[in-house]
Amino acid sequence: MPESTTPAVLAPAFEADAFSVGIRSSVQPSSGKLFFNYASVAPMSRAAYEATRTFIDDFYHYGPPEVLHCYDVVADDMAAEAARLINCQAEEITYLKNTTEGIIMASEALPLGCGDEVLVLGNEYPANLLPWLRKRQDGVQVKVMTGLDNEAAFGRLLDSIGPRTKAISMSSAQRYDGFMPDLALLSGICRSRGIFLVIDAVQHIAVRTIDLARTPVDILVCGGQKYLRAGMGIGFMYVSQSVMPALRDSRVGIRSVKHFDEDSYVLKSTAARFQDGTQNITGLVALRAALREINTVGMDVIERKNLEVLAGIKAVLRENEVDFVDHGTNQSNIVSMRTPDPAALVNFLMDRNVYIKAIEDVTRVSFIHKSKLEDIEVLAGHIREFLAAGR
Repeated sequence: MPESTTPAVLAPAFEADAFSVGIRSSVQPSSGKLFFNYASVAPMSRAAYEATRTFIDDFYHYGPPEVLHCYDVVADDMAAEAARLINCQAEEITYLKNTTEGIIMASEALPLGCGDEVLVLGNEYPANLLPWLRKRQDGVQVKVMTGLDNEAAFGRLLDSIGPRTKAISMSSAQRYDGFMPDLALLSGICRSRGIFLVIDAVQHIAVRTIDLARTPVDILVCGGQKYLRAGMGIGFMYVSQSVMPALRDSRVGIRSVKHFDEDSYVLKSTAARFQDGTQNITGLVALRAALREINTVGMDVIERKNLEVLAGIKAVLRENEVDFVDHGTNQSNIVSMRTPDPAALVNFLMDRNVYIKAIEDVTRVSFIHKSKLEDIEVLAGHIREFLAAGR
């Protein structure tokens, strides 16, 4: 390590100006694209990018042990930021590589046995469906609720809760059309009946406020690649301290245990018990920065802006006579349009440097609080052009 280098040089850089970037540069990719596909994989935020670049530069130029010593608190820092965002204890937060990993861990850790019943929604992303379907191999009865739409499916799920129901797993904001089930209602039902509640919040966090002190759940998972804009391969999981003693040992690694010998081991009593081995520090510094940026702005501000943009998008689409799925106030940052040939429309827009997503029979627009309505006007104009051509 060079003589002139001091430990201070290696510390992660989170200066105030890292968050004072222009709206355009922090929202849209630098190539000038109009990006409305945050519900898939979002461009990394400037804050996450700068934090990642700083770590990679440090690790490349100096390497361990000095760099790792400076970054050995990053997981705890991330947990503190996530806990602040969703109003829980930092000890109830751990990191994940993605949402799927969290749902898999939940399905393996919950004490479910032969004859127990799990309720899930049918029109979910596979991450929140496949791990539960696998539980059928263990004799667990997995019921998949469907309906005319996500709202109807949620109503059917509520009606299907019975004495054998031991767990409910669902997204708190649906990826297909942005429908947001009544999480407070579901939480209250689960609390009163002793049902485990697992929530996939990847389409919810940084979109609407989640307050786990007011709306308790048992396990919540969130990947960092969407509205958090932390990049791919990193996320976080919340595990309620109250449910921890009931959970099975779904995985055990060096980071899971307080201590061990050749005969036994003692698991940690916090969410860190779900950690295993080498940490993804690159991902963790990005996630920490992304969470810190959101907390710095404030979810009250972000939610208010999101609702304003949502109302503006709906108004623009109505003005341009574009049909869309409207869930009123129970809607996230997703607006799904009913247009002919969604895949063709996506390709048409891509040729014009506008990016949305085809999901089954709809074309989906998804945005963040910094998205601009003038860009929505451009999008609507292109859609009108597509429809007028009879494509």
